[in-house]
Amino acid sequence: MNAQKIVIEREYIKVSWFLIGAVGLYLIFDRLLFSKNYNLSYFSDWLVPVIFLFVSIGYNLFKVWLFSSRVEINEEIYKYLKFFEVINLVFFFGYEKLFDLMFIISLVFLFYLKRIKIKGIRQIVIVLIFFYILFILRDFISGNLSIEVFRNLLYIIFYVFWIYNAGKVEIVESNSINNLEAQVQQVEEKLKNQIELNKAKDIKIKELEREISYLKEINKRLNISLGEFFNLQEISKVITQILDTNELLKFVNDVLIGVTGVDKSSILLFNREKTELYVAYSNLPEDEQKESFKQENIEWLKNVAMNCENGYRNRVRAEDCPFISGRPTRAIMYASLATKNDKYGIILLEHVFEDIFTEDNLRFLTSIAAQVSIALENSSLYQQMRSMAMVDGLTGAYNRIYLYEVLEKEIETSNKRYPISIALFDVDNFKKLNDTYGHLFGDKVLQTIVRIAKEKIRKGDIVARYGGEEFVIVFNHLESSEAYKVVERIRRAIENETIEDNLIQTRITVSFGISSYPAHADNVKDLIKCADIAMYRAKSSGKNCTVIYNQELEMKV
Repeated sequence: MNAQKIVIEREYIKVSWFLIGAVGLYLIFDRLLFSKNYNLSYFSDWLVPVIFLFVSIGYNLFKVWLFSSRVEINEEIYKYLKFFEVINLVFFFGYEKLFDLMFIISLVFLFYLKRIKIKGIRQIVIVLIFFYILFILRDFISGNLSIEVFRNLLYIIFYVFWIYNAGKVEIVESNSINNLEAQVQQVEEKLKNQIELNKAKDIKIKELEREISYLKEINKRLNISLGEFFNLQEISKVITQILDTNELLKFVNDVLIGVTGVDKSSILLFNREKTELYVAYSNLPEDEQKESFKQENIEWLKNVAMNCENGYRNRVRAEDCPFISGRPTRAIMYASLATKNDKYGIILLEHVFEDIFTEDNLRFLTSIAAQVSIALENSSLYQQMRSMAMVDGLTGAYNRIYLYEVLEKEIETSNKRYPISIALFDVDNFKKLNDTYGHLFGDKVLQTIVRIAKEKIRKGDIVARYGGEEFVIVFNHLESSEAYKVVERIRRAIENETIEDNLIQTRITVSFGISSYPAHADNVKDLIKCADIAMYRAKSSGKNCTVIYNQELEMKV
């Protein structure tokens, strides 16, 4: 409903109150003062106009509330309201036979619909007054005085009163209406602009909410990354401090299970030839390790490790990866252990749920694998340097420093609970051999006897160069008599070995002296001293023989 109709209705409500008051006065004068019979039947006759008054008052009050509130009025509802109003007026005026009054009211309606001007209404009312005066004169001249004369007289008074007060009624002029319409349009434009601004604000708010959500996600990832960085930093500190490979792999395996929450974690390393992978550490039972990681089952893992690949498979089957056969594994993640200089193996994680691994998990595992690879390389270099520091460069036997370390450790560990025997030996007539064939040939002789000694001793026993052409063999858990048997096999093997170098061919012999802990000595120094006494006795007994220490030998020396 437009603003013009609202303004007109508000003004018409004021006129309606005047009309209701006029009808009330009419009923008082017509029914009570001019009525000859004052009985119940006559009371029932004016009851209908009274009902009209109450209905009109209620309807007018309803319109006052409706047009003063901010309720949106539909055009269809407005039509029904006006229809009810017209029916109500026509019914009352028709019932009372006040057609001339209804005519004036219709003129008022026309005025508010801007069909005629206020001057036209006054002229018509004046004409009506003139005709009512003629009707009264006619009745007066003819002597036909009745209630109609007084009614017409009342009409005249009413019309005069209406003409006198018509100018005082607040009438909204066209300019005012236009101004109001312009104001309403401005308000509507402002409202539209405000709505557009609100929509723009809503869009901006949604964009900000999306940005906030995005920033929250970035912040979440940043926190995760910081957590990963902190974990990596702490893990790296520990990794760099661990030089023992087995201890390192156990630590890494435990960390991966704890951080990633996987069910199974295994670290597989290459052998020296890089032809096979073996399980260096795993939380799988040992029998399951052997069954799962057979060489025919891990060809795919070996290719991944050789190609230095990293990745994950969130839906995996035993047909594709035979090494998971028999386990409820549904997803795997792997990272190669490799540096620029070498390839070491692969880390394999298993989970019982599908679609569990993400790029963040892979990034973390790859970082750990890189740290482990560097640690393995450092460990390998350390072992190489340690080996170089422990091994004689010429013969490949351990050096004197390592010999003392081993003996000290073994004696401490034994604590006289089990025997430790040593055999000290050197090449017979080695100085003459060097003078005759040269030092290079002498070097080859030393290399040969060390090789033969290594071949004849047990796993766990060691051969060390004590100095010059002297060597020591350490036998764990062997009495001197048992060590004697092994030494004799070595001595005979050396005696039967022909050493060749270009045109030179010769055979050599060695002499052995054996001593045992705790039978002959209770410390390293005395143990070697006893072996040296026994070897000296072997030399003085014609060489190429083996002598076990006893106290009588020391007395003879």
